[in-house]
Formats: sequence, C-alpha cells, structure tokens
Amino acid sequence: MIKQNFYSELSEAPAIGRQQLLQIIVVSLGVFLSSLDVSLNVALPEISDHFGSSPETTYLMIIFYLGTTVGLQLSIGRAGDIYGLRKMFLLGLITYSLAMIAIGLSQSIEFAIAFRVLQAVGNSALLTIAPALITGLVHSDFRGRALGIMAGVGSAGMIGGTLLSGIALQYFPWNWIFLGRLPICLLAIVGFCFFIRESRQDPSSFNFLGRTFDICSAILVFVTFASFVFFLKIATVRGVGSTESIFIFVTSLVFGVLFFRRQKTVLNPILDLNVVKNGAIIGGFFSNLFIYMGSFVNLFILPYYAGQLLQTSSFVLGVLLFLNAVSVSIFSPIGGYLSDRLGAGIIAIFGMVITGLALLSYLFLSADSGSGEIAFRMVIVGIGIGLFQSSNLSLVMGSTNQDSLGSGGAISSMSRNLGAVTAVIILGWLFSYLYASGSPEVEILKASSTAGSISSFMNAFHTAYFVAVVIIGLGFIASLVAWASFRNFESEVAA
Repeated sequence: MIKQNFYSELSEAPAIGRQQLLQIIVVSLGVFLSSLDVSLNVALPEISDHFGSSPETTYLMIIFYLGTTVGLQLSIGRAGDIYGLRKMFLLGLITYSLAMIAIGLSQSIEFAIAFRVLQAVGNSALLTIAPALITGLVHSDFRGRALGIMAGVGSAGMIGGTLLSGIALQYFPWNWIFLGRLPICLLAIVGFCFFIRESRQDPSSFNFLGRTFDICSAILVFVTFASFVFFLKIATVRGVGSTESIFIFVTSLVFGVLFFRRQKTVLNPILDLNVVKNGAIIGGFFSNLFIYMGSFVNLFILPYYAGQLLQTSSFVLGVLLFLNAVSVSIFSPIGGYLSDRLGAGIIAIFGMVITGLALLSYLFLSADSGSGEIAFRMVIVGIGIGLFQSSNLSLVMGSTNQDSLGSGGAISSMSRNLGAVTAVIILGWLFSYLYASGSPEVEILKASSTAGSISSFMNAFHTAYFVAVVIIGLGFIASLVAWASFRNFESEVAA
C-alpha cells in the first residue's frame, strides 16, 4: 500500500508548460555562463606566459573574482527585491558579457584582473537572482523541478567548461576561453529580453540613508566577506599568525560587526535579521555550506591521489571528474522532481546521507586501488550532491517571502561559494601539511617515489576525507533542522 501511494504521488506530478520551460532555460543560461568559468583554472599557465606575469599575480584573477562574487551577493539580492529581479539579472548578464569581452582583449595582466573583478559583479547577479527569478516565475508545485533544471544546466556548464577549455587551448589562444562565449551571452540576453517579463512595478528611488537601498550596508557587507575570502587564502600562504593574515581577519571581523549592528537600526536593511530566526533558511544555509565543504575534497585532493599514486593518465583523471559532474547534472532535476512530490526536506537529507556514505568509502581506498573503484565513488557522490542541491534550494526559496526572493537566492548562493572556497583552502592546507610533516624530503608531485612518501600520502588522504565526512555530518544535522523548520513553516502557511 505504501509502495502504491509512493508511485501514485509521483505519477500525479503536474507538468511544466512549454512557456515556463523556455523561461527556466533562458534564466538557466546565465548560471551556465557562470559555471563555464571553471575553464580559467586550465588557462592560468598560458595567461601567465602570455603576459609574462608570475603565477601568484595571475592567480589574482581567481581570488579577486571569488571575493567580489561572495562580497556582493547579499547586496545584489536585496537590490533585486527593491528594484526588480528582471532588471538586476539583465544588468548582470550585460555586465558579465562586456567584462568577458574586455578580458579577452586585455593588453596587460593588470587590465585582465580589473575586468575580471567587473565580471564578478555580473556573475554575482547571475548566481543570486537566478533562483529568485525562477521561484517567482513558476507555481510552488513546480518549484523543485524548475530549480533542479537550473542546477542541472549549471552543472552542465562545469562539464563544458572543463572539457572545451582543454580542447580549445590546443588550437586557440587563451583569450578565446572568454571570447568564445560571446554567442551564448548574446543568446541569453536576447532570450531574456524576449521571454522574461516582470509584472510588478519597480520603485525608482535610491537613498543613501537606507530608506530604500542602504549603500553603507552594502559597503560593509562587501568588505566583510571579501576580506574573509582573502584571509583564507593569505593564511594558507603566510600562516594564520602572520601580520597580513591577522590584519585581514580583524578587518573582516570589524566590518562584519558594524554591518550587523547597522541592520538593527536601518529602515530597510540588506539582511533582514528575522531571517536568522528562520530555521529552514539558516539550516539550509549551513547544510549547503557543509556539503560543498565536504565534497570539494574530490576536486583538489583526488587528482593528486589518482595522478601521483595510481599513475593514471590525464585523460582518465578527466573522465573521473567528468563522471562526477555528469551525475550531478542528471540527478539535480531528479532531486527537484522528487522534492515536489515527496518534500524538499526529506530529499535533501537523503542526498546528504548518500554524499556522506560515499565520502566515507574513500577511507577504504589504498595505494593499490584501481580507477574503477574511484569512478564508482565519484558517481555516487555526484548523485548525492545532485539530489541535495536542487531540493535544498527549493526548501530555502520555499521558506522565503515573495518580496525577499532575491535575498533568499543570495543566502543560498553565498553558502555554496563560501563552502567551496573554505574547503579548497582549509582542507587543502590540512592535506598538504600532513603530507609534508610525514614526508618532508619528498615533494607531493613525487609522492609515489618511496614507501615512506606513499604511507605519508595515504595518511594525509584518509585524514582529509575523514574530516570531510565529519563536515558532512554537521550538514546532516543542519538538514534535519531545516526540514523540521520547513514543515512547521508549511503548517503555519496552511493554517
């Protein structure tokens, strides 16, 4: 009987209309463009050679991009709620596109970095406003599926960015990684102008003192989060106790305190502090943060394991990462569909559990494991993340008031970006530190050269994955809180 009811619920799911599907795809193109930026990682050596810049200087194209994106998301989300989601998304598309062209035509690394910051402004708008727009465009019965399609298209962008960049750099200069996206940008802009309409009238006033949009709060929150991203990076290079690290951290802390104090007094705050009291939104934020912190070990530690210890080729490593991205892309829409029928909270928890168990299984890998064992685990992790990300996003957006959808999208997007950045820097540092402590005489790129270095590598590998599993456990607790709070929220709305 239970099984019958389960399948009957699924079969009763209403379909998304053709017009709505086109709207979802058009908005998702913006997320697709953003996801293509993973291609820059592949192009960094060629950019350094072209401009004659040091790798550290060239890397600023990434760290400034991340810091700007994270620092602006709350402000852009709030601006979307005030001035119109459509306006902010279109402005983000245009800004992203123009900056992308400017990067491709840059004559110096300084200009490339500056335009990269401008591109981050557009990117922040795309990532923040997209889930808010889609939530506002579709009925709540379709919300999970619509957001799942968006997440799946975004994951497809990561696949395309990784594969196409490697191919493109063999035949074209580095700048075509940027200039080659122009047709997609034009398609997104034209499609958006044609298919997306916003019904409500947007206010036009702009007041420094906070009666409409508080610029002072925007500056405070930008410095807070951008400084925090820079602190994470500097701390791994210079050490947590270095003068630079302490200064940047204190700057982030002071501006953060000033920001939250201002939100209590300003008439129209960028961050409504009542959100902190919403268990569904806060639980969704931390569960998203933790799952991306934990799962990102696959993207920056696994390549060393596969390449240095197992001696797999670059092609095989690419296939392993490809399998992970494909499974995320496929199961994101599935997770959205199931969340509409069975509940976003329970599917998010299910995805979290799958991800945690899959990462736990990495503790059983050895220096003699095969590529097939890794491939299986990469697929399972991708399935878990795919199920989680669309359902968790649906839960957060479903708990957000209609006049605060931009802020809800900002909170969700920020948690993902902060999780990824924090994981790469902190877990990456932990892995490198443990390996260097156990085998100081052998650099990590020659980890398979001695029995001692292999043992040290596997110890660092297993420890990093164990910490990742613990982080996923914290995400599981946060997901339970989000689920319980969301059920209470739905009950209150129904009453």
